[in-house]
Amino acid sequence: LITNRHEAALMTDIIDIDRFHIGKINTRTEAAMMGIPINSGYIQFVPAGIRTVLTYPVPLQTSHDFYMALKGKRFRTLAAEHGEKKIFDEIRKDAVTNGSPVNVVFKKLAMGRRPEGEDDLSYTYITGVYDDGLPYNGIIAKAALHLKEGQWAFNVITNSSHPVPVTGFVKDFESNTGQKARIAWNGGYILNPELVGKLGLPENYIGSPLGLIIADGAIISPPLFNKPALLFYDNGAIDIRRVNCAKGLTLTLGGQTFDIPSELRNPEIPGGDVCFYDLMMDGNTIPDDNDRVTVRLSGNRIMEVLPAGKNQGIQVIPVGLTLSFIKDVFPAGVQVGDGVSFGIDDLKGCLQAVEAGPLLVDNGNIVVDMVKEGWAGEHSIRTQAARLDYTDLRGPKIAAGFDASGDLLVLAVNGRIRESVGATHHDIAGIMQKSGAVKAMGFDPGGSSTLVLDGVAMNISPYNRHYEKNTFTLPPEPRAVSNAIIGYLRNV
Repeated sequence: LITNRHEAALMTDIIDIDRFHIGKINTRTEAAMMGIPINSGYIQFVPAGIRTVLTYPVPLQTSHDFYMALKGKRFRTLAAEHGEKKIFDEIRKDAVTNGSPVNVVFKKLAMGRRPEGEDDLSYTYITGVYDDGLPYNGIIAKAALHLKEGQWAFNVITNSSHPVPVTGFVKDFESNTGQKARIAWNGGYILNPELVGKLGLPENYIGSPLGLIIADGAIISPPLFNKPALLFYDNGAIDIRRVNCAKGLTLTLGGQTFDIPSELRNPEIPGGDVCFYDLMMDGNTIPDDNDRVTVRLSGNRIMEVLPAGKNQGIQVIPVGLTLSFIKDVFPAGVQVGDGVSFGIDDLKGCLQAVEAGPLLVDNGNIVVDMVKEGWAGEHSIRTQAARLDYTDLRGPKIAAGFDASGDLLVLAVNGRIRESVGATHHDIAGIMQKSGAVKAMGFDPGGSSTLVLDGVAMNISPYNRHYEKNTFTLPPEPRAVSNAIIGYLRNV
């Protein structure tokens, strides 16, 4: 087949016969797909069934990249060893099942086929078509935790004052600890500048965590809903389950400790020496009277202290817990900016944790339930700008889980590109289930979705803060986030 039509390189994608592309680059779109300048002419041979241009409009592989790979030393070495037909057959097979860049296929062929699970960390590109005919692709990584039991460790890293990309968290972690980060991905939800503006809150709320975060055994933010968390325990156990404050909690501030039982969570009328309200509560206001002091939190920081005597309903801010004290027991000297320490019986022994969601797979079954977890509630909806979370829309998604061997699986599905419309929660739950996950949960989706392996961002983020300079040729850029999960093998 010989083609010379406009954008022929895209139009003949994966046609199952050999073809030649012949043409001249006239537009920036063509230049981005082909990887050569405007006004260039080209003649390119493409073997049957093979895709040259990948992930337009943020090219992971341009036609020029494909051409250079076939001109490279690795291809010549492999062709001499196996024959060109065998190599082209392998590229064609991968194009159907994985959609990997051609250099990735060559690398795997050069390494040989090793037994499944032999590597500490491995990954595979995935591609497919949903039942409605729309395409998806992405990458799934596997950390073989069972191979080096006790040597794998995970840290939840937070930086609410200055969000950075996951790649930035990795660099800081390696610099500060001397450990090599093998796998990292973005964590839970935060209050970004856009949402702070919509809610009419001060700038110091930017970066506020919207769920449980535990770092090095300290609760940085308590659970706010009934959403799932990824939990790492001091005995080496790892779990995924829904977390909440339904059984009450212990808090310490101003040198005093208060045990708050479950019946004083979200009471219709504030009661006891102290009670609290999380974001599973109904309504938008908390009744007030002359005898109570109200404290608004963001994570474990006091953001606002409302003195007793307002005699009116207090507006709920859908960010953190709200505490209500009898004024006579409110610790003297406590003020805005002070920290609060939390104790939650269900989280004893947990060293690291991050709440996100939704829960996707449990006991091998798909269990997405946005109502039970609180996503459909008003307080959650007000703090989710992209609306990819509480409504089941397709877009970039990221999920983590465990297979029957206890190995970690992390899946990033690309979105907003030609090859991939993204995934709904049910879509990504199905992919995780097919990949062998017996437990899995989602993390902050959209442009925040980032999977980093050995320091390299592997998925295609449809985001670049400099996109106005050139919407066709900028590389994808991981979006800045406030927390990330980093996995590493302890130095022995």
